[in-house]
Amino acid sequence: MDAFNATETYTLRKQPSPVKVAFFGSSQSLWAIIADDVARETGLNPAEVRNLSSEGGTPFDLWNLIRRNEEHLRELRLAVVEVNPFVLRQSLDGDSRVQTDFYQHATFSERMLLKNRANRVGQIAEWLMPVRSVRHSLESVVLNVMDPEPGNPIYPCPEQRTAPASDWHAWHHKSTLAKERLTLSPDAAAKRMVGNWRLSKLQDHSLRQSLDWFVKHRVRVVFHELPVHPEVMKKVREVPEYEEGHAKFVAYIESLKPQPLARLYTPDPADCGLKVEHMADRTHINENGAHLYSRHMAEKLRQFLPELDLVDVGGEDAHVRVQQ
Repeated sequence: MDAFNATETYTLRKQPSPVKVAFFGSSQSLWAIIADDVARETGLNPAEVRNLSSEGGTPFDLWNLIRRNEEHLRELRLAVVEVNPFVLRQSLDGDSRVQTDFYQHATFSERMLLKNRANRVGQIAEWLMPVRSVRHSLESVVLNVMDPEPGNPIYPCPEQRTAPASDWHAWHHKSTLAKERLTLSPDAAAKRMVGNWRLSKLQDHSLRQSLDWFVKHRVRVVFHELPVHPEVMKKVREVPEYEEGHAKFVAYIESLKPQPLARLYTPDPADCGLKVEHMADRTHINENGAHLYSRHMAEKLRQFLPELDLVDVGGEDAHVRVQQ
């Protein structure tokens, strides 16, 4: 089952308890947030704290998850939303995985927001006659139709895309892998993240629609930018183009209305107590780092919980920008 549908099905819809605190984002959040750790550190009910992030997740996926599952999110009180320059950038609109996402779920007006004419034409053609959206992966299509329960002998782990890859685990020997994300140079990673950064109209639209929904349903929001490898951040600071791109990204996040409860910017691991050994690759935290980052996040969130009536803990009201 593809990542979005696996998260929607097994982390949201099939859970009996209502979700009250949710984390939304890409694989960065999927790898970095351990919901049980956050619940334990804040005194919340673990069944009501959910990591709804998905591999390759974008603001469009956030908005799609919301509008398809309003009933399942009716008790949501706090949304912790990953803000990530990579998934917001215009150039990612042409990525094959993102294009497939649009094929499956985008409305006609959303497809028209794509800047590249060829992408728009392709998306409109797909809207008129769906072909690629149902052919994206035969296995995934079958699983989405079958909706198998975990343990089914035909496909025992349909929910496997809701968990990080195997090299997230502390015991995994990465020397046996040759994945690009493990061999990517710091400069290449920095360039992909913020080089010549321009905002995607569709992702901007999706994020603003999500924020409007949160306001309408009285859900409070916290933004957070996750750590990347320190060598990547070193390149961002050294290369003017990268530094400018990151500054444009931050300025965009700062301009969004309504203002969230807080904005947590920690792209440098040292800002939240992480070291090189806590990174799985250039942009993802490993298992040991996730425990540390989850505790760090819980400490930041704890101050807002009394205001939200989620748990009776000490703390003061804080409608402020939080900068590490």
